[in-house]
Amino acid sequence: MIDESKMFQEIKPNDGDVRSITFDDNSRGDVIGLGKIAISNDMSISNVMLVESLNFNLLSIAQLCDLRYKCIFCIDDVEVVSVDGSNVAFKGFRYGNLC
Repeated sequence: MIDESKMFQEIKPNDGDVRSITFDDNSRGDVIGLGKIAISNDMSISNVMLVESLNFNLLSIAQLCDLRYKCIFCIDDVEVVSVDGSNVAFKGFRYGNLC
């Protein structure tokens, strides 16, 4: 899930079954569209939701694992690397309880 359309390589309007998502505080965000974003020069994630009213970009850990990446969470950041450890796709930082 992501809140910025400029990060998408391609995006199409949402015509699927998921019309909104529910946040931890039981508020909802409308799913505006679905698309694809790049996570490295040669890898992208499809079916990423463009969600109205998100304050942060959220990536699915399961989708990253399906793409043969592993996520290494530390105190201050997260590093997404190939399963064999030879390629760092990207690094994220921790902001409060979010990485």
